[in-house]
Amino acid sequence: MAVMGAQGKKLDITYGDNAILKLINEEGELLDNAIMDDETATLFITLLNQGVVLSEEINRKYKKDGIRLHKIQDVGTCFADDCRVSIAILPADEKRTASILIGIHKENTHNALIVKPKRASFISFTVLKMLMENATMEIE
Repeated sequence: MAVMGAQGKKLDITYGDNAILKLINEEGELLDNAIMDDETATLFITLLNQGVVLSEEINRKYKKDGIRLHKIQDVGTCFADDCRVSIAILPADEKRTASILIGIHKENTHNALIVKPKRASFISFTVLKMLMENATMEIE
């Protein structure tokens, strides 16, 4: 399943033994990937959902009250297999609504995808659905 973001980039989400996020550029080349075990993927979902709620609140405050934030707001970071996956909110202004930034950070590389809150919510739901479909219960 792939989700398009700003600047023609897309996030391809797959699940095997782990959840895999692949960030692909507009030419279809792999920019970066993050391999997350189930616990990390669950934290990713939680952070992404929190980012959606915060960005919608920022949008509401801007549209209703004219309150404008000038800085990127950090939501949180989860540590994947060999990288960090961070979630942040880009503030709203006259030209655009608040957006969610999903960043994949390795030692020397930093790549990001920017999506609107609804699309970020869809990414969260998709990862959750994949986790639920592949969940196994171990009873001791």
